[in-house]
Amino acid sequence: MAVRDFATRRTRRLLVPLIISGVAVVGILAGLLFTGVDLARFERAQGLMPSPSAEQHARYQPLARAEWRIVRANLEARLRQTNPLELGAVWSTRTGQICGLVNGRGSFGGLTAMTRFYTVDQRPVFHQDAEHVLFQRNWFECRRDQYVMLHAGTEEPGFCGTALGKRRCYHVRNGVREP
Repeated sequence: MAVRDFATRRTRRLLVPLIISGVAVVGILAGLLFTGVDLARFERAQGLMPSPSAEQHARYQPLARAEWRIVRANLEARLRQTNPLELGAVWSTRTGQICGLVNGRGSFGGLTAMTRFYTVDQRPVFHQDAEHVLFQRNWFECRRDQYVMLHAGTEEPGFCGTALGKRRCYHVRNGVREP
């Protein structure tokens, strides 16, 4: 009986499967490269807008403060406050829109916690006033364009952003609870 040595036998490989595999690998790599470039472009477009120069800040700050006085009066009238408003961060965008956070009293007299707002025609718009996706889109645009800061304060919404919340909430960093 003859023993066949399979290692010495030459087989002819077909080039078609090899070419198809090569094209598939190149296509996948090109797709990954395009995805990475597109993601980097998207992230750059969604990032924070640059701060104003000193000249721009000096020019727009008085205009923004005048707009804020009107918006603040509308905000106080809307929230029917007897006490002064507890404000978080409030700023003006490049388009003159005022955005920020306020801790006001609700219709039943209880504090509502730090609530986000932005303005349309000098009137404050809260989350419950607008459709969810529309409010989130407009708020995102506000957050990325903090052109002139009108009131320094917290940018954290909810109870922990309030003065009372700062005394009662804890921050956790690296697994350690900090007061």
